[in-house]
Amino acid sequence: MSIVDIKRMFLLISLRLRRFKPVSFVAAISMSLSGFNLSATTILGMDIDEIANQAELIFEGEVLVRETRQDNNTGIINTYVTFQISDIVKGEFNGDSIELKFMGGTFQEQTVQVSGLTIPSEGEHGIYFVESLNLDFINPLLGWSQGHFIIIDRDPEARISTVDHKPVIQVESVVEIPISIKKPRAIIEGNNQVAAGIITEAGPSEIDRALTSDEFKIRIKQLLKN
Repeated sequence: MSIVDIKRMFLLISLRLRRFKPVSFVAAISMSLSGFNLSATTILGMDIDEIANQAELIFEGEVLVRETRQDNNTGIINTYVTFQISDIVKGEFNGDSIELKFMGGTFQEQTVQVSGLTIPSEGEHGIYFVESLNLDFINPLLGWSQGHFIIIDRDPEARISTVDHKPVIQVESVVEIPISIKKPRAIIEGNNQVAAGIITEAGPSEIDRALTSDEFKIRIKQLLKN
């Protein structure tokens, strides 16, 4: 791929970035394409109340398959992830599976990697907060890592962790915290931070202290009622 092609792809990506809500996205992406590197990803931290209420669809599901394709018109590489849906926490969706598109991936020896974006892997079981079912985003999950939770199978009950394997031990609403004492929004990396109100343990060894998947979903539904 030539330098001209790379610049054209970056321009197209930049145009797509303008569609992001300013509450969740701040700066550009980091793209590695056959050895070329561009700028870094930063997004604004969100509250779990915002994540729950702004997501169009929240579902529990398992990744069935990932497929990487290149757009014939733009040359942009995307990874399409198909999930088997086991439970709808919020929203309306007809069907037992859903396909979500994430920017990046490897196609015919060309690799596009978006810094801060974690694409769900095959066999992954989790709870996903989808920003929109109609709009086209670099990452369809609201708040990136803030709207992406992993379900760890444990005997006798499955437990919840963050994308970077921190057990989630509590979900607390922060909507009623006065502005004067509320922690200001932070600029975060997309793949290793959680929303305000998500309380975690430091490491995966404490997974048995984490909320079960059912407890987590109950907490999210309670946020939706507030």
